[in-house]
Amino acid sequence: MFIYKKAWKHLESITPLRTDCGTLCDRACCKGSDQDGMLLFPGEEAMYQAVEKDFSIRDSHIRLSDGTPVKLLVCRGSCDRKKRPLSCRIFPVIPQIDGQGCLAFAPDLRAAAVCPLLYRADRHVISPVFIDALYSAFEVLVEDARVVEFIEILTRQNQDIAADLERFYE
Repeated sequence: MFIYKKAWKHLESITPLRTDCGTLCDRACCKGSDQDGMLLFPGEEAMYQAVEKDFSIRDSHIRLSDGTPVKLLVCRGSCDRKKRPLSCRIFPVIPQIDGQGCLAFAPDLRAAAVCPLLYRADRHVISPVFIDALYSAFEVLVEDARVVEFIEILTRQNQDIAADLERFYE
């Protein structure tokens, strides 16, 4: 749990743009049905043990190699920003492990239909300060093998989406 407090702190007051990006899309990433949510990083669910009115936690369809289920946090459209999970704090970017085993960050292609930072990337540039904060936040997280495995899963999913898009546009 301590690693998430430390990671969250790096991303506490920083956003992908120098301004509130939620004003571009009327906070589209916070809207959805009771089936939509953000994946919690392995063990991050411990940060949410108290009963909360703003969200619920469910199992996702993802399991780590040791059988541990990855949890899904489903929000109700608004929350205390200090309690946002890591996936919300880093949206619309995800960590990836590159071919050399190094940590990198890439657009989360699952967000392409929702986030103008992705579907209008020609107009909106993600702040380099935000990317620097991501590296600082993940420096401690990648020491946990379960987090690295989860990042590898996210990497494969993003690559699969990219391949599907490529085939679609052929």
